Amino acid sequence: MFLNTKAIKRLFRRRLSGTGGDKTKDSYRLETGNVFISGEENFDTQITSGRIVFAALTVIAAVLFQEAVFNDLRVFGVKPNLVLAVLLLAAMCSETDFGLVLGVVAGFSIDIVFGRYLGFYALIYMLTCFFTAFVVRPRMKGKVLNYLAVAPVLIFIFQSALSFGARFLSLYASKAPALYENTGRHVLLRIVPSTVYTYLIFALIAVPFTVAWRKLGRRRRGGAILFGQR
Repeated sequence: MFLNTKAIKRLFRRRLSGTGGDKTKDSYRLETGNVFISGEENFDTQITSGRIVFAALTVIAAVLFQEAVFNDLRVFGVKPNLVLAVLLLAAMCSETDFGLVLGVVAGFSIDIVFGRYLGFYALIYMLTCFFTAFVVRPRMKGKVLNYLAVAPVLIFIFQSALSFGARFLSLYASKAPALYENTGRHVLLRIVPSTVYTYLIFALIAVPFTVAWRKLGRRRRGGAILFGQR
């Protein structure tokens, strides 16, 4: 990993002197390895080997728990999308490329084991992670409260995409006579309860996931990231 040491020195020199930027903002974007340095949030998105292992194990656990545990814990006939909750959290904490790979791998694992249409979940989860990491994450500033605020909208959007996307595929394969007999009723009785249930799971795991993600990142000293070797 090659670093522009002069740029780093100028960045922190400006910060210590209080010049060379908007004094009302205490965050800076340093394009060195796609690392986000913020004195306020002290949060970085650099992918490390520990974070890769942690994300992979978390997704595997989510897939297993969703099918083995939450099938028997349905509420109003629906179960939470635990995989979606984990992927949203991972995408909110990581860079876009890692989110894309994680979404595709998680989606294909569901397609192969539980899915009816190979590639469907991979496509939806890839788009989920791309949108979340590319559009949403830069505005979250590494704060769990921001995650909790935006999560219900994201969960509803992607749950709807999963539900209606699978139905459209059934129509295309001539396995269903119509989209839904009553679309509004389907949204109210299926998608909304599933969104609420998934959000509750998201809220429960948000803090532990974020804390673990921070612990597995780069070492820090005095509010700055210490760039070590890969």
